[in-house]
Amino acid sequence: MSDLPWAAARERARTACAPGPVALVAVNDALGDTTASDLLALGPVPHAATSAMDGWVVAGEGPWKLDAGSGPLPDGHARVIVTGGVPPEGADSVLPVEHGDVSGDRLSGPTPPPGRHIRPAGEEARTGDVIVAGGRVLTPARLAVLATTGHDEVPVRRAPRVLLLVTGDELDSTGIPAVGRVRDVMTPMLPPMLERLGARVVRVERVRDDASDVAEAAELEESDLVVSAGGTGRSAADPIGSAWEKLRADVRFRGVDMRPGHPASLAVLPDGRPWLALPGNPLAAVVTALSFVPALVAGHTGAPLPEASVATAGASFSGRAGTTLVPAEHGPEGLVPATTSRPHMLRGLAEADVVAIVPAGGVEPGQAVAVLPRVW
Repeated sequence: MSDLPWAAARERARTACAPGPVALVAVNDALGDTTASDLLALGPVPHAATSAMDGWVVAGEGPWKLDAGSGPLPDGHARVIVTGGVPPEGADSVLPVEHGDVSGDRLSGPTPPPGRHIRPAGEEARTGDVIVAGGRVLTPARLAVLATTGHDEVPVRRAPRVLLLVTGDELDSTGIPAVGRVRDVMTPMLPPMLERLGARVVRVERVRDDASDVAEAAELEESDLVVSAGGTGRSAADPIGSAWEKLRADVRFRGVDMRPGHPASLAVLPDGRPWLALPGNPLAAVVTALSFVPALVAGHTGAPLPEASVATAGASFSGRAGTTLVPAEHGPEGLVPATTSRPHMLRGLAEADVVAIVPAGGVEPGQAVAVLPRVW
């Protein structure tokens, strides 16, 4: 199986994940979920006309007689009101507190034009307006809008649950590794990154480089996706391919025309769960996750695959494959490659602002370059 072009692999990942079920979820619990349909305003916002200022609500021309009543406001009268208060029937406008002068029971000041400083009902949203479109991730601001317009529960597709498998007999979880050993960086790095990419990590499992153990571990937790780190090579010591054979997985690609990360692989298990296999080199694992996890999340939630943004190159970027993914920083002249960004290195990524998506021909200074945003 030849290496798949990067863009084609992203699309294949998106279509590998069937849309998840629609659930009715309380607004307070829906952060990070994706709307299953257009959500409409259940009532107008504001629900009634309200004052935009502290001051006095007035009727007719000034000066006005101060009125402490609670019914309709007679012509020539004024009544104290605070921001957000509902003007009484008969009110024409609001005189801000800094523009009025009280003497005894009389208020004087410039007569405001009709409607001044009164927010009309439905100014922000009318009943039936689409306030959050379908296929949108629910952010704190969107949840606030939903609550404002009367929603207690919303129909969503929940963020996919991920089982993360970290393979490698040579990994140490503490201290400085001895010669021939490697510190495990996947366990502290990947779970928060997957969460930032729209997934929910439900379990992290360290697994030996044994195909049977890896295959068994894939069935440990109820999940929507499996993500593994390491073991994607073609040698006898790399267990992913053999584990897939044992599980009769449907392999969608083994290898992508990208650097770093070309051993990236994807299969779908018989139970329908996609399994994304990340390479074992740290930077390669990161850029593979950045490339394909958002596509899997989009397939599961029904959201569109986020588009890359564009920057201007301030230095040359070499293309070492069909797609080269380069940690990069914004400089005075534009985007420049970060230092120490070889596949087994992380320092450049740690300081990078974005990851540049470099085509085969490379990018010259002044040219546009697509970028993946920072989530690390």
